[in-house]
Amino acid sequence: MRMPAVLDNAVIILDDYIAEAVPFHMDLIRGDNLSAFTRLRCVTPSLILLQMLNRKGLTQWAETEDFLNRMKDLNITDKGFFTARRKFNPEAVHVMSNEFIANIYDNYDESIKKFNDLVVLATDGSKITIPDTKQNEELFGRQKGNSKDNTQPVMALISTLHDCLNNLKLDVIVGPVNDSEHRMASLHVKYYCANYSQKALFIYDRGYVSIRLMDQIIEEKQYFLMRARSVDFRKYFEQIETGEDRTFDVTYDTASSNMHRDDKAFRQHLLSTVFRLRFAKLVIGADEEGNDIVEYLITNLPEEQYTSEQLKELYWCRWNTETSYNRLKNRMKLEEFSGYSPELILQDIYADAWMYNIVALKLIEAEEKKPLEERDGEYSVRRNFNKTIGTLKMYLLKSLLASDEERTALMKKIDDNISAAVCWVRKENRQFERKHPVNKSAMSYRKTY
Repeated sequence: MRMPAVLDNAVIILDDYIAEAVPFHMDLIRGDNLSAFTRLRCVTPSLILLQMLNRKGLTQWAETEDFLNRMKDLNITDKGFFTARRKFNPEAVHVMSNEFIANIYDNYDESIKKFNDLVVLATDGSKITIPDTKQNEELFGRQKGNSKDNTQPVMALISTLHDCLNNLKLDVIVGPVNDSEHRMASLHVKYYCANYSQKALFIYDRGYVSIRLMDQIIEEKQYFLMRARSVDFRKYFEQIETGEDRTFDVTYDTASSNMHRDDKAFRQHLLSTVFRLRFAKLVIGADEEGNDIVEYLITNLPEEQYTSEQLKELYWCRWNTETSYNRLKNRMKLEEFSGYSPELILQDIYADAWMYNIVALKLIEAEEKKPLEERDGEYSVRRNFNKTIGTLKMYLLKSLLASDEERTALMKKIDDNISAAVCWVRKENRQFERKHPVNKSAMSYRKTY
């Protein structure tokens, strides 16, 4: 068996990438402000980007003070630094964050975990609370509620394309709170297929079941696995027994394609296409009364290569993306924004997703260099994601700004801390349903500039 290539130091990869990407994307960084960053100043876009990545969820003033204290030779006020940051187009952070992780998949494919040569991806959306300003309300909207007044919070909808086996975020989309998660899911598929060469399996929860999305993935010669409701594709699920797994030729007639009558081209495509789809009714456990808990799955994965048990195993992988939102919101303080303006909010979201990937890459790197042994019993040992966040928040910026000699020492400290930080995790697959509601992060009301 060929051993995977060891992933290089992710911090060094980041430093090298920023040095090349910032000059290359300078027009995008300027955005509509063509005069931004045209004069030689001590505050460069690279420094601003590093400050975004290293944020700790404090006020912009506190974040800037902390950064400037590290940069003792930087002759600028905190207000001047903040003004410079507002000139940085947030879409540039988005593009560079996505490009950075795409380069990892290009250059270190053998370090990327796969399931039967498939990258296992999940799409999920989450609502985030943002500062309540008129500008943000117009851009993102308010959460819908029964009240007719403005008591509902201003929120945005964030959707991510998450690699479940490597715990990496390949794409992030931010939109109005009432935006379509189906639309975002389609954009994720389009983005992945345009920028990645690896074959992928896209996993979706019940709210995403759609023949249009299935068709898009099939047309791209990729795979999908969707958890369905019992009423979805009822005609086919009624033909199989609990525990059974069968493949059907799915066709559409005029009546069944009626919901797509507003899109004549797609409706005609449905009427002339035969979809070879696999339907499974799998028992995933028992309820308190001992009755079987049955889940409905639809996929285009071939039966001869993927068993029913593997379908169940693959769907359980999806819960990794749920955990990632918890880490982003509660550990990385995603909703503790640097300021009230939309550009700062978007900068923070994209920078946090980038930082999340750096943490995940350091864990992949640590596991390749010193794999943890599998242990018998109820629990297994895993590297501690939360402690790795703390380690990088403390030492990442220091190491990137240090001299070569100091950087070597700081890099060793980072690697030693990550290697030593392990935790015990119960060996138990999660049930498909949540037993308790998700705890929402509180909104930050801190004042800033």
